[in-house]
Amino acid sequence: MWDVAMTTPTPEQTQAKWREITVLAEELAARSSAVDGFTIAPGSPLAGDDVHCDPYHASHAVKMSITSAIDHLHALCALVVHSGFLHLAAPATLARGVLECASTAIWIASPTTRDERIARALRWNITDVKDGDRAATGAGIPVPTSLQDRKDKIEVVATKRSLPFKPISGGYTSSEAVAAAEAFLKPPLGVVLPWRLASGFAHGRRWAMLAFADRMQQQATTQPSVVNLKMENDFTKVLFLGLAAAQVVKGAVALFEKRSSAP
Repeated sequence: MWDVAMTTPTPEQTQAKWREITVLAEELAARSSAVDGFTIAPGSPLAGDDVHCDPYHASHAVKMSITSAIDHLHALCALVVHSGFLHLAAPATLARGVLECASTAIWIASPTTRDERIARALRWNITDVKDGDRAATGAGIPVPTSLQDRKDKIEVVATKRSLPFKPISGGYTSSEAVAAAEAFLKPPLGVVLPWRLASGFAHGRRWAMLAFADRMQQQATTQPSVVNLKMENDFTKVLFLGLAAAQVVKGAVALFEKRSSAP
């Protein structure tokens, strides 16, 4: 694994690392598509969590986050390795999806106490119902069950577990999840920095492109103080995001296996 202390990889090393990431993505994608790819063993911590937060199972939130991360990682490899064209921003957008989803799985599953895992699973569900309601109402689509009714059902589950609902009712944020993943994994490439960089590209931010992309050519314009910059990406620079994404997915899968296995 390339870390920040290493010298810049050679083109051959870069290709080899992308092959490693692609193999990982393909293996995980095959596992994700299998019916028994991510099972929860009876007696495991996640199985116990599910009993106490039914029907908002913690395992469902964790598995959905992991499988979404795997899907993004597989798409990232397909785009970078197989498309025949190296995009400027799109690889970072996919890497961002990997980092956010895998980090969310780690954020939910990493606490050592059942109450905290359940509270985070319920917070995930609060965000899920809020986002769904916002999407539907914003498009003028009738919602059969009101947002408040769905939140009330989640509150009932929290109350049965004697969990305060006010902090749960706020949901969660991706920034909280990636910070938690970095604190839990302590990976050499970090989680927060690559996520912020990937987000910068995803939103077309100038700072990310000027700091990370290659400025290949300056072109004069009719305005004396303005120049156009032709920017291109570089396989080695994109590798940083690919490796960062892969390390978080591997960490999320390893944590899932720990929480889904019986003692």
